[in-house]
Amino acid sequence: MLRPGRLEGSPENMRVSWLRLLAYIFPSLPLAAVGMPLVVHLPQFYASREVGLSLAITGTIFALCRIADVFIDPVMGYFSDQWRTRFGRRRPMMAVGAPLLALGIWMVFVPGGHVGTPHLVFWLMLMYVGWSMTVIPHLSWGSELSPDYHERSRIYGWSQASTVAGMTLVLIVPAILEGAGVSERAVQIMAMAIFAIGMLVPSVLLCLAAVPEPEVRLHTRAGLWPTLKFIVKNRAMRRVMAVDFFEALNQGARGATFFFFANLALSLQKYANTLLLVYFVMGVACIPLWIVLSRRIGKHRALIAAYVYGFAVAPLLLLAPAGNFGFAVLVIALSGVSYGAPAFLIRSMMADVADADAVENNAERAGLMYSFLALTSKLGLGWSVFIAFGTLALLGFDPKMAHPAPAVLENLRLVYVLVPVVLAFVCLLFVVGYPIDEREQRRLREEIEYRRAVSGDSDIAICETVSASPGLAPRTD
Repeated sequence: MLRPGRLEGSPENMRVSWLRLLAYIFPSLPLAAVGMPLVVHLPQFYASREVGLSLAITGTIFALCRIADVFIDPVMGYFSDQWRTRFGRRRPMMAVGAPLLALGIWMVFVPGGHVGTPHLVFWLMLMYVGWSMTVIPHLSWGSELSPDYHERSRIYGWSQASTVAGMTLVLIVPAILEGAGVSERAVQIMAMAIFAIGMLVPSVLLCLAAVPEPEVRLHTRAGLWPTLKFIVKNRAMRRVMAVDFFEALNQGARGATFFFFANLALSLQKYANTLLLVYFVMGVACIPLWIVLSRRIGKHRALIAAYVYGFAVAPLLLLAPAGNFGFAVLVIALSGVSYGAPAFLIRSMMADVADADAVENNAERAGLMYSFLALTSKLGLGWSVFIAFGTLALLGFDPKMAHPAPAVLENLRLVYVLVPVVLAFVCLLFVVGYPIDEREQRRLREEIEYRRAVSGDSDIAICETVSASPGLAPRTD
């Protein structure tokens, strides 16, 4: 039996092997490959003459389905925690969700000509259901692969690298077709669907077959009131959700205005896609550096460092002269250095918050915790375009202008740079004072492992009372 002050296993056997890590992170690539065209290509495609829906109807459908999708995530997180089978909790939902997602991708990406509103609504919602059934258990599964504070950063760091790689590769697909003389939008989008489905099926199968699931020994749910109390009162939970929301706003606002910035403010219309690829590639390349830094100074301190770095680089974007491709590549590459850090550090921090929830509510329910994180991300991305475009409109910018005035272009440059800086500063305020460091996380894991060890012998784990803070209450043995 475990005694207080000891963890089950050493740091060596808490490390996930590279083969298992690759099997776990592989699905992140096709999932990202779906997400990119879903935002960038599909709305314009459905509002084009090739499909035939009006701009207003298309925008309304995509907006309402995205809002409905926000409420799907907590449901999937809840059932992912409850679905206890001899195959595990995460595998069954992913095994059901991935085929639904693949079917939805094909029907949404390849409508086969003119379709009506019911087609888009039905298949888009089915795709979102399949997406949640695949993503939520996959995210929560990552937090369960290792109880080690630093190993979780490694797991989510490489998962984020796979995510950015998927976003990059799916952008290359239409570029390759254009180079081969295939300019039809429907063919390009079909190629992206084939790429995503072709990567999704083998990656999910490999993950299901090669990645282990830990045994569940505590409860898998808690009452509604204790759950709401934890969300509202736990400092770590509040801060992680707030940072994730404003970080999603940050990235969404920058993404929504990137092509305006590159095409008009930098006068590099021919190289806009190249600059975007430079940004993503640099983000992938630098993720290992952020993993190393988080191991040295801790997750939340590494996140602070990423935001401080972003503040230092931002003025270079204001100084980039129009028409200078070399300088633009340099500053875009420098700004991409910190791109991948916040996403994986926030998800690794949520794994530690799930430990705090397990101690407070005596339940192993990472699925529900990560569903809240998916909710904040989607809400942030949903509002980002409204904030970015609304700010540009207030400052007199109109993308239909053939030759915008110099003052309008300067406002565009300021919005592209300063709106993300302000949002990143808000994130920084929430990260400062974050309460779960390596020492605190180890204390939480010691308590969890102790309860797991005694759960089969007594009701001690259920009867103990712990404080609402991330720290542990005294325990009597």
